[in-house]
Amino acid sequence: MIPRPTIALADLATRIMTHIAPQLTDKFAQTDSALISGLLLTMAQDYENGVYNRMADIDEAKDLFKLVITQGAAHPDLNLEKLREFIRQTPESLRLADVTCFHAQGFDLLISLHTWAEQHDENLNLEIWRFLRRHAERNKFDTVGP
Repeated sequence: MIPRPTIALADLATRIMTHIAPQLTDKFAQTDSALISGLLLTMAQDYENGVYNRMADIDEAKDLFKLVITQGAAHPDLNLEKLREFIRQTPESLRLADVTCFHAQGFDLLISLHTWAEQHDENLNLEIWRFLRRHAERNKFDTVGP
C-alpha cells in the first residue's frame, strides 16, 4: 500500500525536475522530462480529487436531468426515458475507472440534451453552459509553470 499516493506522485515529478532534468544535455530530453513531470503532477491531482469531482458532476447532471423531466420538455429527439434510467443508476463501484465510465455515460446524455437545447430551449441551453462552467472549474488542474 502506498499511504499517500498523491504526495508520492508529486515527489516523483519533483525528483525528475530537480535531479534528472538538469543533468540532461539534450533539449528534447529536458523538455520530455518536464512534460512527464507535469503529467505526474496532474495525475496526482486527479488521483486525489477524481472520484469526488466526477461524483459531483454526476449528481449535478442528475439534478439537471430531473429538472428537464419535471418541466416536461418533449421533443422526438429528446429521450426522457434515457435520462430517467441514468438518474436511477449509480456507478458499478467507487473505483475511479467505474466512476469515470458512469460519468462518461452521463456526459453522453448531456451532449445529446445540449444539442437539443441549443435548438429548442434557450433557458436550458444556458443552464447547461452554467453547469459546464462549474464542471470545468471543479476539474481544472493546478499547474506549475514558468
